[in-house]
Amino acid sequence: MYSRLNLFKITLLLLLSLGLATCVNNHPNSVNAIRPEHAITKEQAISLINNYTARYDTISRLIGKEDNRSTWYSLDELKNYIAYVETEGKKQGIAVDGIRFYIGAYGVDDKNPEKQNLTTIFLAPTGNKMGSMTERSMSPNTNSQDIVTIDAYNFGQNGWPPHSVYPNN
Repeated sequence: MYSRLNLFKITLLLLLSLGLATCVNNHPNSVNAIRPEHAITKEQAISLINNYTARYDTISRLIGKEDNRSTWYSLDELKNYIAYVETEGKKQGIAVDGIRFYIGAYGVDDKNPEKQNLTTIFLAPTGNKMGSMTERSMSPNTNSQDIVTIDAYNFGQNGWPPHSVYPNN
């Protein structure tokens, strides 16, 4: 009888623990689903696009064709890249705190003729060594360092057509 009671208690504890672990793992505790503070309206986005047009026109004239105005990444790609960056950061003892977006350009001799000479956007993880004075004293949104020991991310899809402006519909 004593062993049946213990077996029942252990089974009950395991089931409760499993249920609790499932609830915790399925709860997006670090993601806030409300409108972010820095989200911008459609009108603000259109203003940014319009402000960029003079630069875009100059670049297009210099490269002899319409430049690319946007880059698209799927949500799955971005989620996978963030998971990769966080995992690599932990392995390397780095407190990853963000991703910096860089504007770059493919070379005139890029192996993909459709991308030759066009503007692109690539992502680079940022952060600091865990336990460093800089990491401990940093507050959010400060000037984090690029982490060059973790690969950056590129090869999103160019906007189509490349000259399309926001909203692209």
